[in-house]
Amino acid sequence: MRELERNGPMLSRDLKADLLPSTEPHRWWGNRQVRLMLEVLQQRGEVAVAGRVGKQRLWDVADRVYPQVETIPWREAEREIEARRRRSLGVWLERGKLHVHPDVSDEPVGNRVTFLSPFDRLIHDRARAHALWGFFYRLEMYVPKAKRRYGYYVLPILRGERVVGRIDVAREKAANALVVNGVWWEDGVRPVSLEPALKRLAAWVGATPPTSVPTG
Repeated sequence: MRELERNGPMLSRDLKADLLPSTEPHRWWGNRQVRLMLEVLQQRGEVAVAGRVGKQRLWDVADRVYPQVETIPWREAEREIEARRRRSLGVWLERGKLHVHPDVSDEPVGNRVTFLSPFDRLIHDRARAHALWGFFYRLEMYVPKAKRRYGYYVLPILRGERVVGRIDVAREKAANALVVNGVWWEDGVRPVSLEPALKRLAAWVGATPPTSVPTG
């Protein structure tokens, strides 16, 4: 905290970690103790992300990042957080029923095809995704290989306003190219071209687009 107060904003790698105890790498976060400590402090409201250098976060004392606002009781804050969450979702699941926020736009959505991260807010709530589209999804990287139905890191396929399938795509390090291991379309969905979406994904990760795509 003293380093941030004196020198911030700073990258985690620039923070001195000589006082942290040396331990064996953790199975989840390896030996990134400084990063873990900063994330804990962020949850406590003591530090905040002040910007980025590439993909790296710049950390600073929270008081220099967050604006000065009136302090409100926690119960009131909880209600405000929930209201904002519902507004950002647009549609949420509560007690088995879908609810729509009154401010959500009902304008038509284009048919652009893209791939969703397993952690995208659109499908992060698995029960909500299933209620909206009948789309059952789980990240199978934590499932033993013999029990996987699809693949290690399968991405949902979004077309317009519907999740229409899933794709198992991986980056082959030796050739620095994307490889599509499989494509699965939802029942009743007519397959569409995935080439534009694969080209965008390849450009984003700095790899060569796949030369062939399974039809599913």
